[in-house]
Formats: sequence, C-alpha cells, structure tokens
Amino acid sequence: MFPDSHAGLRRPRTAGLGLDSRRSRLLLLALVIGHLVVISQQVDTGRGSSLLERLVFSLLTPLQTGVSGLLRSVSAAWRGYADLRGVREQNQRLTERVRILETLLMEKQHQAREAERLRELLELRQILPFKTVVAEVMTRDNVPWYRTLLINKGTEDGVRLEAPVISPTGVVGRVIERGPHAAKVQVILDQQSGVGVLIERSRVTGVVSGQVGFADTAATDLVLKYVPELADVAVGDVVVTSGLDRIYPKGLVVGRVRFVGPGSGLFKEVLVSPSARFGSLEEVLVLLGTSRGEPSLTETVR
Repeated sequence: MFPDSHAGLRRPRTAGLGLDSRRSRLLLLALVIGHLVVISQQVDTGRGSSLLERLVFSLLTPLQTGVSGLLRSVSAAWRGYADLRGVREQNQRLTERVRILETLLMEKQHQAREAERLRELLELRQILPFKTVVAEVMTRDNVPWYRTLLINKGTEDGVRLEAPVISPTGVVGRVIERGPHAAKVQVILDQQSGVGVLIERSRVTGVVSGQVGFADTAATDLVLKYVPELADVAVGDVVVTSGLDRIYPKGLVVGRVRFVGPGSGLFKEVLVSPSARFGSLEEVLVLLGTSRGEPSLTETVR
C-alpha cells in the first residue's frame, strides 16, 4: 500500500515541473525577442532608420499595398456606381424632356393644321356672296344608307333648314335638323341625298347622290344620274352644282368624273369622286343666305 501512495504523491510534482518548464521557455523566448527588438532599435542602418523600423516596414509593405489596392478598387467601384446612377437619372430626365417636347410639337402641329384650315375657310368666305357661319364637326354618323354630321351651330346662329354646308374643297351636304346650338347635316354621300349638278366643260346636267352599300371605298363615290347615253361626259370632267334644285347655289364644286360607262337604258353610268374630304372634316361653312343685292355664285368660284 505504501509504494502506491508514494507514487501518487510524486505525479503532481512532475506535472508542475513540466508546466514550469514551458513557462520558462516562453519567458526566455520573450526575453530574447525583446532583447532583439531593443538591439534592432539601436542598430542604425545608415539610412536614417533603425533595423527594427526597416523590418517592420518590410513586413507591413505588402499588407499596406494590398489594402491600398483594395481601397482603390472599392473607391473606383463606388465612383462607377455613382456615375451610373447619375447617367440613369440624367437619361430619365432627358426621356421626360423628350416626351414633353414631342407633346408640344404635336400641339404645335395641330394648331398649325387648324390655323391652315381656318385660313382656307376665311379665304372661301371672302369670295362667297353669302352670309356664312363657321361650324365645327362634332360627330360623324357613317352607318350604311344614311350618312350625317352633327355640327355645333344651330338656330341661335341663324342656321336654317336646307341650308347648304360646304368646305374649302367642295360641297358637304345640307341641314336636315336643327336645334338652338346644333344641327344635323345630311352629306351628299347619303343615298337619299340629291344635288342638281352640271358638267362644267359640256354643260350636261344631272343629279348626284350617294350609293347604297356599306362604308367601303365603293360607297364613297357619287352616282351621276339622268345623263343621256349620247351626252358628252369624260373621265376627269369637273362637276359643279347647277342651282336647279333650289338648295345649293350654282357653281359650287362637287367633284370629278371618275368612271363613264354604258348604262342599262337610255342613260350612261357615271361615277363621281367627291371633292370634299369627308374623312377629315373638322370645320365647315354653313350658308345662311344670299346677301341683298349680290348676284348668285358663279361657276368660277372653286
């Protein structure tokens, strides 16, 4: 029993000696390093710096270079991001500016076209021996077999029933209904319309009206009726109002002959392209009556 007890007492002492030995070595290493540092601090390399400073500089230079490069990369990336954001914002501002300018340009173009149309109407008013009123087209009714326009002038403006309605390019139609501030116009494309006309060149008379059919290109032609088979009518002839219907004054342009062919009886088949631009009508002139003492409109008025 005693040898075992003595052995147990010796073990802690050996462990303590081992720990003291490691501490001694660490302490010796620290003293050596400290001594080297002191010596390096005192040794002059002849370049104005100590050996320690040179050593530290040599050790830290690669790290400093790497950190500087990293900082430069981060800075460049940030500047690029900032520049990119600036360019994007500038592009957005320029895009918005372009949109505004395009809107202004369209408004200016619309105003210019409107001014041109009104100028043409005013020029037409000056040569007409009639009292007239300018009306704006509000709606178009292009259903088959009956075609009308709604204008923004009515009885309060002097508009009467059967009043002729014209444009700078040709005859549009006549007023068939009216209210205080609006009126319905039956256009000459309507199959129920009828306009007394004559061929300007040969003085052949007839009646034009619209065609039965849907809103297609064929239905935009006028039919010139009651033209004798032997009458002198040719493609390209100008067709004007004759005044015989007692609705439209004599000499207003209606259109040009587009087709001439043999008819089924005693009359020719004649198609006339209307000169009024029905698809783009925005303003028209309503004839209120002949001025007192003025002659009827002559055929020279176009």
